[in-house]
Amino acid sequence: MSEFEGVRYAEAEDYTPEDMEPLSYIEAMSRAMGARMAEDDSIHVFGEDVANMGGGTVGATRGLTEKFAGRLVNTPITENGFCGLATGAALSGLKPVVELMYSDFFLVAGDQLLNQAGKIRHLFNGTAAVPLVLRARIPGPEGYGSQHSMDPAGVFALFPGWRILAPSNAFDYVGLLNSALRCKDPVLVIEPQQLHKRKTPVPKVLDYYIPIGRAKRVREGDQITLLTTLTMVEECCRMVDETGIRADVIDLRTLSQRDIDYDTIGRSVMKTGRVAIVEQTTRGASLGALIADEIQRRYFDYLDQPVKRVTGRWAPPVVSQALERAALAGEDDIRSLIQEMQADSALSAARSESVHAARA
Repeated sequence: MSEFEGVRYAEAEDYTPEDMEPLSYIEAMSRAMGARMAEDDSIHVFGEDVANMGGGTVGATRGLTEKFAGRLVNTPITENGFCGLATGAALSGLKPVVELMYSDFFLVAGDQLLNQAGKIRHLFNGTAAVPLVLRARIPGPEGYGSQHSMDPAGVFALFPGWRILAPSNAFDYVGLLNSALRCKDPVLVIEPQQLHKRKTPVPKVLDYYIPIGRAKRVREGDQITLLTTLTMVEECCRMVDETGIRADVIDLRTLSQRDIDYDTIGRSVMKTGRVAIVEQTTRGASLGALIADEIQRRYFDYLDQPVKRVTGRWAPPVVSQALERAALAGEDDIRSLIQEMQADSALSAARSESVHAARA
């Protein structure tokens, strides 16, 4: 990570309101990419329709085709082919950005991404850089069906070599994309379609970085810890405000196993003694089991109860809205979790008082 020496790290709190402007998630995607492409001729974007339709299928490359002619490359519907092409381009000195129209399609290119791109730096003793950025869209609960709705983080986390970034708002997207484009490892950037239209204050100058491996506490409290990411950050904050519980809500932001911010997690666990991991994804694709295991290894003595998890069910989401809501986690699941943790906390307090009274 020596490539990050001297960069300017920043959080939203470091800026004044005059420095900022409201940007939607999708606007931040194209503006940040354009800013970096203007500085670095080696950045090329590959993917299906990235140079068509006025900015690709969702507008992530809006305005870039005219400015950077020849550097946005439309590909056939062949993920295995263009992910292999991008891996070779990265090894040859370019900085390829691959857009997957839907995250599920990485499975078609599994060998190129997981078995090749992710392992090359290790295989060649660090002498070969693979500055590949893979952008993957997750539609979430919007009726796209089982083969277009997968959260890829849990699978990529199983393979050493990949960095996994999960921006939950436009500010974080810019800072994390800047880090992804600077990193010499392959980086997966997860882009939930559910967030595309949500606006966040973003600096007018998009030259800041958010460190890979640094989480952010977005709510502060001393009763429970909620570890979450992507679309569920806002849902957790809303449910905390609704229920009135005093909770640390931590946006993990980085999900690759070696990069998860256990220092921030640990400080919160030592304070609250109760932690839950909240993910929208289905149970089988969840990353939370790995995080829960690590928390219990590191901070077992500080836990007042086992680590809890919120995920979707053991089923893929389908086009039917009712079945999709059943497959993915939502606000009802978070509300139930908070109520359960409040009840457990009250029960533990009552038991403690009873013990003290008996001893007295």
